[in-house]
Amino acid sequence: MSALLNKLIDFRELKRLLVLMLPLYMANLLNMGMGVVDTIVAGKAGPEQLAGVALGTSVTVPIMVAVGAVLTIVGPMISRLRGAGCEGKVGLLLNNAKLLSVVLMVVEVVALLAGVHVFALVSDDAEMVQVAQEYLYYLVLAVPASVMMRALQGHFEGYGHTRPAMVISLFGLVLNIPLNYIFVFGWGWIPAMGGAGCGLTTALVHYLMAGALLGLMVVYPRYRRNLVHMWANRRPEWSVVRNIFSKGLPLGVASLCEMSFFCVVTLVIAPLGVLAVGAHQIAINVSAVLFMFPLSLSIASSIRSAYHVGARDKERFNALFRTSVTFMLLVVLLSAGLTVLFRREIIGLYTDDASIIEVAAALLCMCAVYQLSDALQALMSGLLRGCHDTHAITWANMFSYWVVGFPLACILIRTDYLVPAMGAMGAWVSFVVSLTITAGLLSWRFAYARKRVFEKNAV
Repeated sequence: MSALLNKLIDFRELKRLLVLMLPLYMANLLNMGMGVVDTIVAGKAGPEQLAGVALGTSVTVPIMVAVGAVLTIVGPMISRLRGAGCEGKVGLLLNNAKLLSVVLMVVEVVALLAGVHVFALVSDDAEMVQVAQEYLYYLVLAVPASVMMRALQGHFEGYGHTRPAMVISLFGLVLNIPLNYIFVFGWGWIPAMGGAGCGLTTALVHYLMAGALLGLMVVYPRYRRNLVHMWANRRPEWSVVRNIFSKGLPLGVASLCEMSFFCVVTLVIAPLGVLAVGAHQIAINVSAVLFMFPLSLSIASSIRSAYHVGARDKERFNALFRTSVTFMLLVVLLSAGLTVLFRREIIGLYTDDASIIEVAAALLCMCAVYQLSDALQALMSGLLRGCHDTHAITWANMFSYWVVGFPLACILIRTDYLVPAMGAMGAWVSFVVSLTITAGLLSWRFAYARKRVFEKNAV
């Protein structure tokens, strides 16, 4: 067994992956923690406030994540330049990424403001709709900071420097707790804003986090030059802007396809009642926490693979591939086993309702199956980003989630066409099928990209 592991895992590469991945993992968990704090504080303000924040989040999160995903290509592009010995071009890349960021800010603001009209169509509860609208308006204020923060994080990731993301996320979480209480419940001359205060808190925290990242670029002499280049007033290099946009847009569309699929499937379950929705929500939340590992490994792998591609080092690239896949399988199999073994204890952290526990326990068994496909598709997506082959990710997600997954979910959840209506379980069967197809398609595409990328001469 030890000999097999030594053959599959390059421990030098694994060490570098872990150095990149662990701070990202902590940062992602801390970012999730901010959402948890919003939910807890809004819930203490009353059910209408909680429902309003939840409704607002259902519109704002897919839009903000999708726009931010466009800029996730910045990290692999910087890493690839470094691998090719072209670090001097990083400033030029950032300067043109800044221009693209301004365009993305406008797009995001327009999309969010258009999303305001969705609330009244979904609910006739006037108070809940008002809270959701006010929450969204405050998040519109956060857009410049949110987009800038994603670009700056990409800069640090491109240098293999992921600790700032962890430190800044901890800083954000620590600020998020008192600010939420102040704006939601009021303090001194600050009036109580209810759930809308969560939106204002998010906006303020995003600006403070973006400012902290800029401060770190000033502090580190290595990055100071990049900051000067980024803010320089120079004519755009349209070829660079197009290159960032053409590689980043598919990632934004792919994220939107994936997130909207899971959100809409939840709406399909909603008419089945509190039991089905509650059990599903618990399973989704557990799944989201577990996904932080493959997400972090995906980002780390995209940075390392881009570096090896830039350096034209096929041997190290293949070592990275073997190491990341083996490491992912070992961790996910352990995680899936623990999920099944302790599923009732996990659900007990959320509720003591015996009916919900029974349904959610079955869903967590599907969640364990789902983890392997989810982790594999995330890893393949990261490796493809490192190869700058991003269009395939969009088409794979679009086909898997919307051509196959959504119709299958509707049929399994609500009809007897294929099998007797499965309720919430039908959603999870569709998740497993969709993610397995996505993982298969992206693995096939990566096998092609892996051969092709070292035949190209361009960085």
